Amino acid sequence: MKKDIIKRSVCTVAAACMAFGAVDFPSVSRICKRASAADNILKYEFEDGSTEGGKIYANGTEGVKTDDLPEETDLSGFSGKGFSYLDQKGTSISVDVDVPNEGLYELTVCYCEPSDPNKKVQYLNVNGSNQGELTCPFSASFTEISGGVVNLKKGKNTIELKAYWGYAYYDYITLRPASEKLSNLSPDRRLSNPQASQSAKRLYSYLCDTYGNHIISGQQEYCGDHNYNLWNSPDVFIKDNEAEFEYILEKTGKQPAIRGIDFLAYNTSSDWRDHAPERAIEWTNKYHGIATVTWHWNVPCEKDSSEIAFYVKNANPKYTTFSISRALEEGTWENKVLMADIALIAGELKKLKDADVPVLWRPLHEAEGGWFWWGAEGPEPCKKLYRLLYDQLTNEYGLDNLIWVWTGYTSPASASWYPGDDVVDIVGYDKYNAADGLPNLSSIASTFYSLVQGTDGRKLVAMSENDTIPSLENLVNDKAAWLYFCPWYMNYLTSEQNNPVDNLKEIYNSEYCITLDELPDLKKYPINEGDQPSGTTSATTAVTITTVTSTTVSDVTTSATTSQPVTSDTVTTQPDNLKKGDVNCDGKVDLADSILIMQALANPNKYGLEGSYEKHITSQGQINGDVDKSVKGLTPNDALRIQEYLLGISEFD
Repeated sequence: MKKDIIKRSVCTVAAACMAFGAVDFPSVSRICKRASAADNILKYEFEDGSTEGGKIYANGTEGVKTDDLPEETDLSGFSGKGFSYLDQKGTSISVDVDVPNEGLYELTVCYCEPSDPNKKVQYLNVNGSNQGELTCPFSASFTEISGGVVNLKKGKNTIELKAYWGYAYYDYITLRPASEKLSNLSPDRRLSNPQASQSAKRLYSYLCDTYGNHIISGQQEYCGDHNYNLWNSPDVFIKDNEAEFEYILEKTGKQPAIRGIDFLAYNTSSDWRDHAPERAIEWTNKYHGIATVTWHWNVPCEKDSSEIAFYVKNANPKYTTFSISRALEEGTWENKVLMADIALIAGELKKLKDADVPVLWRPLHEAEGGWFWWGAEGPEPCKKLYRLLYDQLTNEYGLDNLIWVWTGYTSPASASWYPGDDVVDIVGYDKYNAADGLPNLSSIASTFYSLVQGTDGRKLVAMSENDTIPSLENLVNDKAAWLYFCPWYMNYLTSEQNNPVDNLKEIYNSEYCITLDELPDLKKYPINEGDQPSGTTSATTAVTITTVTSTTVSDVTTSATTSQPVTSDTVTTQPDNLKKGDVNCDGKVDLADSILIMQALANPNKYGLEGSYEKHITSQGQINGDVDKSVKGLTPNDALRIQEYLLGISEFD
């Protein structure tokens, strides 16, 4: 069945699942005999659990081959009777936990990782579903580390660690109720740049309204030109090289709302250009989509080299020795390259500003991984560069169209990499966890809520890159409210081992997923910076949807949002009981009136004059709602005028 055009968040099961209630936790002592003395903390010992391929040491260190361990290893600090050992890749250890209520819990893990001077990483699974990864830095003795936030059902749950790198000891886990802030999902509604453009504010308001109610579809394009005959059609930049978008259209009948674009070709060390800025403009202004831009920042491989790269030596055979620390020192050759590149990229982003195109701007991504030069020397120089880039683009070059996205992680070190709330608008996470030739449909809910927790809920959280798109079932059941997804190109999208076609069809055609044809007119979207009551997020999502017509541009069919006035042929005079703005005729003017206009426009069969819905619009409601006198009949502008009236910005004529 073809889904309704309007995203009826108010009445969809998905939105209801996202709405967490307050959790009342009874005394833990009544739940589990292994609970700690601290209120509301549950503790479970791994030696009381089970293993597949690992080892359980139930009598302390008895049986441990200490000769195989580094000399400084100290396993004497365990609690309970002993601990467990996670062996080679694929082995696992698990414990069953019993919680009093459904909800979010903070997970802590006690471990000892003496074998790797850096870290070991394991998969974290809850009730058989992967929730993300657990990073365990080197520690010669038992120590506690945050395992993030997990969503548990009431009663019995199984928490499992499955070896990715393996070879570490695990003593116990603890669980405590997480802050209600994490489930309320109420991010800051003001952009970090107080001088942000109106278009940037409108886009950001839409993202805030959508967050927690829907996931927005995205797709990364392939790098390079997308019009092989540009000389013949110099104003068309999206035409060829569109394999990913054609594939999605063929398999789902839809197109992604967000287009991922890479400014990889833009630096002062190379003359190659691929019209990426022009594609961002065309996708936004012609296709009515949203553009997100990352920047694989190519620099000379070494001083005076004509070769360029962004990887460091231990990450790729083609690498650069470019030093971020030296690049931040005035007078060095690296600094000259750095500042020249910033000036160049500012010029390219200014093209978007001049075209009134807001953009989700994601520089210095995946820094913590250490495989790019901007992250190779640790968090401090990376943060310094990020803040320099923010200051230059925002204050020096006046780019007010940027919504800043920081790509974060959930390791113990991640907090030290974060540039700061004052220069970040969205936190992204790049998910690549398909393994062994199989897709990973997990919503990685633990990762999502750990990222939410990282900024105390102040920032939107998105899946800025990914391989497998999480399944609809997992997203809803796990309450993992990612703002958007954006698979990388080629086989990351098109191979069954990454994205099974059935899963792709289901998510793209679900009520929960926003596709290109379902975006509102973002040029007119009402701005809400938190100065007005926004109601529930589900309601504000429904406000913005307009009707849809198809249009074909070049070789790819897309959709553009349009709206037609709703008029009544049966009522031609204004009755005495006219109340301007009272669309639902309940005797008052509030946000519900604006919502009903948009519902009637988007789904007239249900909400229109003769709609099936019990509280559909009436002839009187049409007259009351026609407050924008520039056009006769109801249009989205009437809904906007009502919201302006509620804000005290204007009065009805």
